[in-house]
Amino acid sequence: VSIFIREPQFVGQTKDRLSTESAAKMVEGAVRDHFDNWLAADTKSAGAILDFLVLRAEERLRRRQEKETARKSATRKLRLPGKLTDCTAKSRDGTEIFLVEGDSAGGSAKAARNREFQALLPLRGKVLNVLGAASAKLMQNQEIRDLCEALGCSMGTRFNVDDLRYDKVIIMTDADVDGAHISSLLMTFFYTQMRPLVDKGHLYLACPPLYRLTQGANRAYVASDAEKERVLAEGLGGKGKIDVQRFKGLGEMDAKDLKETTMDPASRTLIRVTTDEDVPGETGELVERLMGKKPELRFQYIQENARFVEELDV
Repeated sequence: VSIFIREPQFVGQTKDRLSTESAAKMVEGAVRDHFDNWLAADTKSAGAILDFLVLRAEERLRRRQEKETARKSATRKLRLPGKLTDCTAKSRDGTEIFLVEGDSAGGSAKAARNREFQALLPLRGKVLNVLGAASAKLMQNQEIRDLCEALGCSMGTRFNVDDLRYDKVIIMTDADVDGAHISSLLMTFFYTQMRPLVDKGHLYLACPPLYRLTQGANRAYVASDAEKERVLAEGLGGKGKIDVQRFKGLGEMDAKDLKETTMDPASRTLIRVTTDEDVPGETGELVERLMGKKPELRFQYIQENARFVEELDV
């Protein structure tokens, strides 16, 4: 089947499947009668296709009917994803869960965390962009299912913030453009599927450094090229040349660096993710514009706001 359309829309980052509704209707209209005739003529193949579709439908029903994850208690065990490294605290008060980009970063973070109140959930690859995705597709996504189980919460209208197992949910990704993209996808998920979690102030962004600068016994961590240039100009008060190390990702940081800069409450910086109550509806419109299925809206936003960009990572 070959089709040409002016403004194609695709599913996912790899753009391997067309999602334009008008194209789907055109293809359906062209092949439906031929497909019906083929099914009627080849009953064996038709039966195999129907059996497959029934099996998939039954699997979806079974997943919907699975017992919802409940809050952990002394009398009831909680079903948790195997890759979750949980904390030992029984109460939610003061506890934190770090959503970490990749298994390699998870190794350093596991060594850097405080076992008593800090939990860890590694996420593989980019999380599904949930904006506009069907509910069945959400439940089929393993990363989202693991995330819901770890947090102890359902999604959408069934979400109850009182079921949340941790006081802080902290997104911890690399300090580069890929990390920012993953953070955007996760924030979109929480905003659209667990909105009260955001409104109640439970969602945070970690601020890992991009560079470590060392001069003799003195060292500093900075999060941008501008900060790096400032430190290089001012010096660190030590002797000799300033050594600059760029962290390509959280996995390149050892546990000591990660703890000191990003995970230790005494020395880290966190950004709380909130919504602006003074402009109701504006946040939702912006999320739809930036993360929705219409690329022309994102292009328009870039054109309107490009002049405000001070640093560009390409």
